Amino acid sequence: MDKNKNVQIGSSLGVTQSDMELINKYSRKALSEEDVYTFSVVLCDNDVDRDYEHFTADTLQKLAEMFVGVTGIYDHEPSAKNQAARIYDCKCEAVEGKKTALGEDYVRVVAKAYMPVCESSKEMITMLDSGIRKEVSVGCGIAKCSCSICGADMRDHACSHIRGERYNGKLCCGVLSDPTDAYEWSFTAVPAQRKAGVIKSFIHSENNDVDAIKRAAAQNERFKSYLILETVKAGVTAQMGIGSDMLEKMVCNLCAEDMIKLKALFDEKSSMNFPVRSQLDPDLRENNYNNNNTNSEYSI
Repeated sequence: MDKNKNVQIGSSLGVTQSDMELINKYSRKALSEEDVYTFSVVLCDNDVDRDYEHFTADTLQKLAEMFVGVTGIYDHEPSAKNQAARIYDCKCEAVEGKKTALGEDYVRVVAKAYMPVCESSKEMITMLDSGIRKEVSVGCGIAKCSCSICGADMRDHACSHIRGERYNGKLCCGVLSDPTDAYEWSFTAVPAQRKAGVIKSFIHSENNDVDAIKRAAAQNERFKSYLILETVKAGVTAQMGIGSDMLEKMVCNLCAEDMIKLKALFDEKSSMNFPVRSQLDPDLRENNYNNNNTNSEYSI
């Protein structure tokens, strides 16, 4: 399941001796400061994205460790000729005074990357320095996406909460945790495009297939239609003084969880208006017999 989120390439860095020691761990020969071009890049953060999902701070810390040594490529094309740069250092950092959409302290993963200074990389370096190439996308494996309201696994449609909706003032979104892999980061072909950004992929499961997602969506629609019908019927039976058409308009705007609660209230009202009385109640049958009440509702 692919997701997108804007990330940015920072300015070029002054290379230190410490940087060179880290860079030379990945080179076959000892490189000097003149041999490499280095830059910083924000890979991902814990803010809520366009799909109403966000990484936890703990997940970001683990991803920061996983991305060290990962190669940067072009346009998510995993071929040797598309290799452009490599991350040699990565850390998770908080930005003082900045909050996420959920009111949490803003945390992001910042990486340092390098590429060789050579004839084939000159154009890329110019594009980076001029700000033309400014965003990247990253690919990572995430094992868990939990509902921020109830904690259920949102990939299995285990709850009725809807991403982007608010419940008692709290925003519903998918909480991404348990990273399994950080497999690539890519310079996007059109960095200003809305789809340029973080690509989050989940561990393969049946629900990741497009057909399975469509089936789940259709099943949810059928379930909602069923709930609307049953809730309206319960409201009419409860004699609330509201017509079925008006009830249906009211109920259609509710989420599944609220419809279930409303139906329960209607059912409770109906049980008070029309209490169930058994014809086989032995005390009532005996009373009817003693009073010679042969036309009683309790006689069978």
